[in-house]
Amino acid sequence: MRGERTLGRCCGGASWGLRCMQCEKTGKCQVEECALRQNLCRTTVLRIWEGGEELEVVERGCTHPEKTNRTMSYRIGMQVITLTETVCGSDLCNKPHRGRASVFPRSRYLECSSCASSDLSCERGWDKSLQCRNPGEQCVEVVTHQNLEEGPGDERYTRGCGTLPGCPGPTGFHNNHTFHFLRCCNTTRCNEGPVLELQNLPLNGLQCYSCEGNSTHGCSSEDTSLIACRGPMNRCLEATGTKGRGNSSYTARGCATPSWCHRLPVAEAFSLTHVNVSCHPGNGSNYAFKSHMGGAPRPGPAYFSLTVTLLMTARLWGGTLLWT
Repeated sequence: MRGERTLGRCCGGASWGLRCMQCEKTGKCQVEECALRQNLCRTTVLRIWEGGEELEVVERGCTHPEKTNRTMSYRIGMQVITLTETVCGSDLCNKPHRGRASVFPRSRYLECSSCASSDLSCERGWDKSLQCRNPGEQCVEVVTHQNLEEGPGDERYTRGCGTLPGCPGPTGFHNNHTFHFLRCCNTTRCNEGPVLELQNLPLNGLQCYSCEGNSTHGCSSEDTSLIACRGPMNRCLEATGTKGRGNSSYTARGCATPSWCHRLPVAEAFSLTHVNVSCHPGNGSNYAFKSHMGGAPRPGPAYFSLTVTLLMTARLWGGTLLWT
C-alpha cells in the first residue's frame, strides 16, 4: 500500500506508516507517523484578503486516502476567503518551504457570482462578482444544512470559485437531518439566482429510509423513518463507518445522487473512516435489516435543519475546515 514500508528483521517484519509534517495553526511543526489507513500528507491553507492586507493560516498533517487537491474562494463583505488543500503520498512531502512568501494571484479567469451566509448575502440576494484566480476553477454553489447548533459564521449557502470533488455535478444527499448539495458550471456568473432550497426540488418518486447515528441512538428501528426523495437524489444510500477519536460505529441513510455512492463524499461529509457505502434505486432499499428488527421503521416527513458548523468547508472538506 502507498505510504507503507516494511523492514525485515531476524524475528519477522515490522511495518510503519507514512510520515508527514504535523503543523498546528501556531506554526509549530513536528514529524507525525500517520495512523492506519491515513496514507496521504496534506497541506491546508486559509487566506483572508481585504484591501492590501492578508491573513494566512496553514495546517499540515496526515489524511485519508480519498482526499484530493481542491480550491475554493468566496466573498464575505469586503473580504475574499481563499482555501486550498493539497495532498501527497511520500514521507514528509508536506514539509514547509521556507522563504516562500504568499502572493495574491494576479491572473484572472472565470467570473462567478459570490456570496456567503456569514453576512446573509446569499439569502438576501446580495451576490457580488468574483474573478477566479486559478486555471480550471468553475463557478460553484454549495448548500450545507446540518442538524447542529448554529454558531457565529455558520455557512448554509456559499457561492464562488472552486475546483472541488464532485464537479460538475450536481451531487448531493438529503435525509431528515442533513442536506448537502454541490453544483458547478463554467460560464460567466452561471451560479447566480435564488438560493437552492430542498423543498423546492421536485419529488422524484423514490422513497428511502433516513437516519444518522448508531443502532441504539439515531439509527435504531424507532429512529429510522421513510422519506420522499427529491431532485437528482434518486438512490437510496446506506453508509457505515467509524467516527471520532473513539472510533465509534456510525450509520447514515438517505437519498443520494449516484455520485455520492462512493466513499469520498460520505467520508468527508460525515467525518468518517473505514467507510462502506451501498446504493440502490428501489424504494426502501437502504435498510437491509428491517425485516429482522422488532418493528419496522416509522414513516415520517422529509425535513432538515437549517444550521451547520463554522464555515462551509467544514462539511465540504470533511468535518472541519483546518482540523480534518
